[in-house]
Amino acid sequence: MVPTMTERIYYTDAYLQEFSSRVVERLLWEGSPAVRLESTCFYPESGGQPADRGHLKGIAVVAVVQRDDDIIHVLEQDRFKEHDQVEGQIDWDRRFDHMQQHTGQHILSQAFLRELNGNTESFHLSSTSSTIDLSLESLTKEELYGAEDSANQIVFQNRKVRTHFVDPRDQQDLPLRGESERSGKIRVIEIEDFDFSPCGGTHCNRTGEVGPIKILRWERVRKKVRVEFVCGWRALRDYRWKNRAVYRLSRMYSTSGRDVVSTVEKQIERERELRQQVKALENKLLTIEASQLVDNCVTQGRARIAVKIWQELDIKSLNRVATLILESGEDWIVLFGTRSPRPAMLFARSQGLEEYDMRDWVSQTVHLINGRGGGTPDRAQAGGTQSEGLDNALAKALKLAQK
Repeated sequence: MVPTMTERIYYTDAYLQEFSSRVVERLLWEGSPAVRLESTCFYPESGGQPADRGHLKGIAVVAVVQRDDDIIHVLEQDRFKEHDQVEGQIDWDRRFDHMQQHTGQHILSQAFLRELNGNTESFHLSSTSSTIDLSLESLTKEELYGAEDSANQIVFQNRKVRTHFVDPRDQQDLPLRGESERSGKIRVIEIEDFDFSPCGGTHCNRTGEVGPIKILRWERVRKKVRVEFVCGWRALRDYRWKNRAVYRLSRMYSTSGRDVVSTVEKQIERERELRQQVKALENKLLTIEASQLVDNCVTQGRARIAVKIWQELDIKSLNRVATLILESGEDWIVLFGTRSPRPAMLFARSQGLEEYDMRDWVSQTVHLINGRGGGTPDRAQAGGTQSEGLDNALAKALKLAQK
């Protein structure tokens, strides 16, 4: 008779890394080979915690999923038959990392509940960090650090973490942080003299194994506060790269690590002021350019034509010079080109010269720079790849103006 429920070894021993069990069912799971075992150490993805990884008799377990009370092991290859006895090994580094993060979440959630009456409404553990959503509208820096300090006090006290299996009607006898709606025995994780929480995840035996709990940031999400944090080895690795970054910045700016932020802020402000000064100088230069083009224009009937190709000027600046000329009050045609940062051309005219269509002129000349463009009858532009074609393109546009 096929067992209807997989025995979950990790429920009572999260530290067991190797086990032996019998295959009771072979199946396909979303097109991949999979097996169900009589018992398993593999934790399935559930409760915000990712699934374990590892091997069954040398075959990689690529996913572990829950199907009712069964646990399905999705395999890299189809190698087993029903009734085969298989040895399993879990990826211990991944398992212990999840144990640190999940136990740390219990501690941090209870700290927020005690300090700020903020209830944890959801939990998610990713490969880089974890998040909890709290029933709070906002947090101050002092409140955040207060909860973080309280959580780490529990870590440093190295309190015992125990597992209980209780009847649903006995939940009222325990100070649970949240009640479970499961039928049958309820698994409760107790952190000594601090927290009781229904949970099916894997946890450390003592809070000291969690390592430091560090909150990275918080944000408002749908009228709740989402707190992102790391624990244990993740916290150490996060500190390492940030410490290295501060050290490198302090060397670059010849300042201490504690002063590097204010030094960088001053540098950013100085760069902003310099950009403003450069912008003002650029505007002055473009005004001079426009004035020189007005003085050296070509006259055709009632129209005055300004023609120039720049070696280096962006299309935004081309438009700025064109606007300065068109705003002089005369009937103007502007034929501009630039070779860098990329070949481009701009054709524009005054409102009183409706007989000239700049969009049509661009369409007749854009092939000379191997590009594309468009616009309106009074202003059109194009970008291309062949700057050597700009001279011919503007010469052709000038002929169109002189017809």
